[in-house]
Amino acid sequence: MMKKKVKERDIVAGCKADKPQSQRLLYDMYCRMVMGIALRYTRNMTDAEDIVQETFIKIFMKIGSLRDENSLTSWIRTIATNSCIDFLKTKQNAFETTSIDDSTNDIKDEYNRTYDDIPTQQLLAFVQELPDGVRVVFNLHAIDGYSYEEVAKMLGCTESNVRAQYFRARQFLKEKIEHYE
Repeated sequence: MMKKKVKERDIVAGCKADKPQSQRLLYDMYCRMVMGIALRYTRNMTDAEDIVQETFIKIFMKIGSLRDENSLTSWIRTIATNSCIDFLKTKQNAFETTSIDDSTNDIKDEYNRTYDDIPTQQLLAFVQELPDGVRVVFNLHAIDGYSYEEVAKMLGCTESNVRAQYFRARQFLKEKIEHYE
């Protein structure tokens, strides 16, 4: 007997109706993605698991506000990212203020090299070594694609602070990569 494939639209409708089976299906579909996001923003599995749990609580509480099922993945990604930021904001000094000279705002890789020979897991390990605030800014700007202005609003800090944190992240990662080779 073939299993009937459940459509996302039906799963969302079931979640909106508070059906545990639909909630379980949604969780199973998106748990790995949310865990991946949480692990990018945190340093350990325990914190990431807490964020995943908090994210799904928010998803199930807010699922009624989802208007377009076609945007479900990006909607969940946004909730997960915001859950990570909320989690890190509760940690003391997670987003310490840093100031740097404005001349460093336009960072260029003078060698314009690619790092295809470095395993993805190693690059992610380097990102994990970044201090909390720097790591969050790097994730939001370089990986998630938010502008400096958007990151500053999300974190409640100045745009120059975001630029400084991003500069620190780039410098740190550049050194790690150079020492790896």
